[in-house]
Amino acid sequence: MKEIKTTKAHFVEFLKPTLTVKTFNNEIVTITCNEQQIEELDSLFTFLNNHTVLNLLNILETDNDRFVEFIILEPDYLIDISALAECFKPYGNHPLNYISSRLRCREITSPILLGNTANFFVDELIYEKELKDDYINLLKKLFKTAAFEFSACDDLKDEKKERDFFINCQKQHRNILTIVEKIFPKARIEENKIILEPSFISNALGLQGRMDILMSDYSSLIELKSGKAVEDFRTGGEFMNSALNHYTQIILYLAILEFNLGLEPESVSPYLLYSKYPILHKENYYRTHLQQALQLRNKIVAYEYIIQSANNIDTTKEILARINSKNLNIANLTGKFFDNYLAPSIDEFAKGYNKLNELEKTYFLRLFTFVSKELWLSKAGEKEYEGIKKASVLWNASFEDKLIAGEILYNLSIIDNKSANEEHSITLQIPEYESMYLPNFRQGDAIVLYERRKETDNVNNRQVFKGSIEYLGDTIKIRLRYRQKNSSVWHPESTYAIEHDYMDSTYVGMYRALTNFVNANQDRKDLLLCQRFPADASECYLLVGPPGTGKTSISLKNMVVDCLSSENNSNILILSYTNRAVDEICKTLNTIRGVDYIRIGSELNCSPEYRNNLLEKKLDNCSNRKEVYDVISNCNIFTGTVASVWNKSELLQLKSFNLCIIDEATQLLEPHLLGILCAKNKSENNAIKRFIMIGDHKQLPAVVLQTKQESSVYEENLNEIGLTDLSNSLFERLHKKYSQEKQNHLLGFLNQQGRMHPDISFFPSKYFYEGKLECVGLPHQQEVLSNNRKRLTFYAVAPSKEEQASKTNINEANEVVNICREIYEQDKENFSPESIGIITPFRNQIALIRKQLQEDNYELFSNIIVDTVERFQGSQRDTIIYSFCIKNKAQLEALPNVMTDEDIVIDRKLNVVLTRARKYLHIVGNEELLSNNELYRELILHIKDQSNYSITNK
Repeated sequence: MKEIKTTKAHFVEFLKPTLTVKTFNNEIVTITCNEQQIEELDSLFTFLNNHTVLNLLNILETDNDRFVEFIILEPDYLIDISALAECFKPYGNHPLNYISSRLRCREITSPILLGNTANFFVDELIYEKELKDDYINLLKKLFKTAAFEFSACDDLKDEKKERDFFINCQKQHRNILTIVEKIFPKARIEENKIILEPSFISNALGLQGRMDILMSDYSSLIELKSGKAVEDFRTGGEFMNSALNHYTQIILYLAILEFNLGLEPESVSPYLLYSKYPILHKENYYRTHLQQALQLRNKIVAYEYIIQSANNIDTTKEILARINSKNLNIANLTGKFFDNYLAPSIDEFAKGYNKLNELEKTYFLRLFTFVSKELWLSKAGEKEYEGIKKASVLWNASFEDKLIAGEILYNLSIIDNKSANEEHSITLQIPEYESMYLPNFRQGDAIVLYERRKETDNVNNRQVFKGSIEYLGDTIKIRLRYRQKNSSVWHPESTYAIEHDYMDSTYVGMYRALTNFVNANQDRKDLLLCQRFPADASECYLLVGPPGTGKTSISLKNMVVDCLSSENNSNILILSYTNRAVDEICKTLNTIRGVDYIRIGSELNCSPEYRNNLLEKKLDNCSNRKEVYDVISNCNIFTGTVASVWNKSELLQLKSFNLCIIDEATQLLEPHLLGILCAKNKSENNAIKRFIMIGDHKQLPAVVLQTKQESSVYEENLNEIGLTDLSNSLFERLHKKYSQEKQNHLLGFLNQQGRMHPDISFFPSKYFYEGKLECVGLPHQQEVLSNNRKRLTFYAVAPSKEEQASKTNINEANEVVNICREIYEQDKENFSPESIGIITPFRNQIALIRKQLQEDNYELFSNIIVDTVERFQGSQRDTIIYSFCIKNKAQLEALPNVMTDEDIVIDRKLNVVLTRARKYLHIVGNEELLSNNELYRELILHIKDQSNYSITNK
């Protein structure tokens, strides 16, 4: 008899009772299924095909047969354990409970706050002893950490609910103190072994999750619950048994410890800590319930797959139509509790959806399908994208593959550990790697950190710590997402690895935004769907701002000043796509005399000079909710990224805005903006009275994982409103529609650019802006060159034949360094690395150029910024150097980002490259290959005509 823990395979066929699969080693394996598995595979049969990936867990081989304990469908599509557990409802365990939960508007309720309060008390009472008996000061400390959330909670505005909440808070504190001081010791829970909120990723199970408490020796696992268990109402509501959703959660965490760390479930004592009662309830372990939970996970994934693979609104419509209280009430509950409380919650989405007209329904269904496909591709898609790797790279790629792609930092050693402090950071030493290893990491990247003592260690067999890169040089400083107060989780003598993290919070926000559209006021839906045009530009206005035209520094500033001066007590919301752009907005706001503003966002993503304007900083001195209200109501201007403001969507209920200005609007997809533009305030009026979108649809759009064919829209009624491709922005659709309908009063165009010298702006003006770009005539635009320097230069560089990596070009990298040397030699005294920007399409070429710069004799070169076109959009430098790094026709065809505007073909990527430079533009590439592209050929000929041409043969 032989037992195999896990095998990954493709489905081949299912002929009852035999399942046939083909392993990733091309071995054909047949499995004899039990009755439960036969029933499950029957229910999934229409979904299964030869592309379907299965994980077979605990395969038992006998002389005559093979059996498997668990079958995991599409394990690369990770489901969050808490979300899966919440699908176990009193009325039934249905996979559509998962989709239904996505479509609920986010609310901060008193039970949610109470749960957060309980977690806070556990943290403080275990590790922060000085306030353990001082409930009032502990509560004040709690308020400091979540002042906005406490103030945005509607429940606390009701006197009775407020009184009940704080009574429960005090009761929670008393109960948790009792548990920590008296019950923990009896259960042999040693405080010095407690790890709070450890995270795990399990590709074996297709799950991920963050536990509440885990003992460092894995002896016990504790999940904290502030809510109700199953109560015995005959005895006045006392604890009777654990709630099924809570029990499911802890059973799934035990499974992660089993399949990730190799622990036997019986070796871990699982507890549910109910702080309401208080009870530390030891749970019995039932393997059959784990089977039920994993089967439900498979059914959820099947629905997700069907929606994205069909990619049509009929399939989505048919699935969403099943979300109703009649269909999801598997337990056939009856009575007042179900009819008055549970059923209305289930039917809430359908109630709003059924009121939509045909166009609105089609629009919703098409966007829902689009978001679902984007989410699938980001997690488990088969495609690879430059700079955008699917989540499954973390476990599917070999260490060697990660080295080639530069997707791992390894052999890191801890040199400074502040994970227990308020800043919760950890700094690690980066070793000296082999000369050709080129890691692809940048400041601000989201990462996972894990202990890697041996080659087989990875995110699937180690606890992972999540965070972001705060500093990157010879050392790397990580700002952890959660404080780690127990020092035993770190092993200073060990080595660690860092890889990129992949989060789906953006997609969760998009689903919520679609629900906001469903519930929006009719006038706003009609406006967004072009069923009416604004009476004048005051309600909606689109401003096209080509590069260097002062969209932020001038136009946005004027809009703010005009609004504040024309309307008393005007409230203005200013949004952008990136934090870097929000920094620019803050810089502009700082130039307006007498103006104060609040920035929504995190400290890590905000430049230091603007951190005092962050919401949390502004609320630092608030000791109660009234003071929070005063701070928010007395401030007229709020700014932040669309994502960060949408994550604090309660702001749109606390405050209405006369004007919303959306910068970088062409980089925002329709679902990104719907939540904010469709928001309603407490009076059910539009939270955003009017909005202005600023952007340039001829520059790079939002990054989308789907192909043009997949994101194309074929529904006629959507085509009529200008929606033909969901990879385009709302700005682009409205601009196209307003142009077609001659609504020119709703459109503006900035044609005065103060960035580029005329020699540089000539080509993009002619080919992309119909010759309309005019120079302001600033000093650097009138500057006369000396010492034979050229404004615009092309360097013809042939690729090295010996080079194997397809997305690096050593000859071009060396030429880039040569150009930097020439710039330095021409003016050593005034040389500034900050004045140079180097752009290239591929992250591997970025790493190679950085390496060549760092190894050069000129120490200053290591400070020159090297990045992708996408990351340079919105930036400018005196000198731009562009390395095409194109080595074959396939890359040449994939490189451009083409759109057609009034029969003019525009390469948006090239437009961005050419318009970043103020004074000098140097382009390096393979002339013979690039000349196969008509626009590139025109550019090279234009440069030749100016006699700015160099040939470098290497």
